[in-house]
Amino acid sequence: MATRVYVPRETAAVSVGADDVAVAIARQAKEQGLAIELVRNGSWGASWLEPLVEVVVGDKRIAYGNVSIDDVPGLFAAGFLDGGDHDRRLGPVNEIPYLINQERWTFWRCGLVAPLDMDDFRAHRGFGAFEKAVEIGPQGVIDSVRESGLRGRGGAGFPTGIKWQTVADAAGDQKYVACNADEGDSGTFSDRILMEGDPLGLIESMLIAGFAVGASKGYIYLRSEYPLTQRILSRAIALARGAWRERERERLGVREQR
Repeated sequence: MATRVYVPRETAAVSVGADDVAVAIARQAKEQGLAIELVRNGSWGASWLEPLVEVVVGDKRIAYGNVSIDDVPGLFAAGFLDGGDHDRRLGPVNEIPYLINQERWTFWRCGLVAPLDMDDFRAHRGFGAFEKAVEIGPQGVIDSVRESGLRGRGGAGFPTGIKWQTVADAAGDQKYVACNADEGDSGTFSDRILMEGDPLGLIESMLIAGFAVGASKGYIYLRSEYPLTQRILSRAIALARGAWRERERERLGVREQR
């Protein structure tokens, strides 16, 4: 059975050599005849530890931090595919001091899943919230959001339920959901980490918002400085559209001709 190895494909990690590390790990494993499954995940948010390489050992993911291409031969010599000891070893990722005390809500899938793997997304409750939204209906969604006390993260902290109710009640044949991912404030990267680590989660969230307020189209406003984010998002949107088409074919009993 192939050993699963995670190497981030995320802007901060890539900027310090994550792509080269991924290639070096794949090459080293091939040369040694070792079977690995290389997964390019998002970031856990501990950018100072990037590239943060993880290897699945039993039911744990053992982390190795600040891995460079020069570290790769030594990692294999130390048996890192079995969680072997090395200067870069940090132990189980969920025991890293920065992460252990966090309550990860919005970002709980970031770093955990393969961002462009639909099966992985579904295995981690992907589209479950949207299915619940359809079950309770548009007004039920708005009422739930209002009762939750959810507010915008801007300075005004405007209640989301009121905003959604206002849009739902507004007249208009065409309504839109706008996702502002500009991150104009210096030193803010939460939107990027989310889009690169859980893009399908963002798409699901926009689907829920659109369903609740009656919007059939959506836009994501993205910074030009985020080319990797744009590529990941574009692939995620294509995956989501493909999954939707497959769902509709199954619902209508349509079979593809071969």
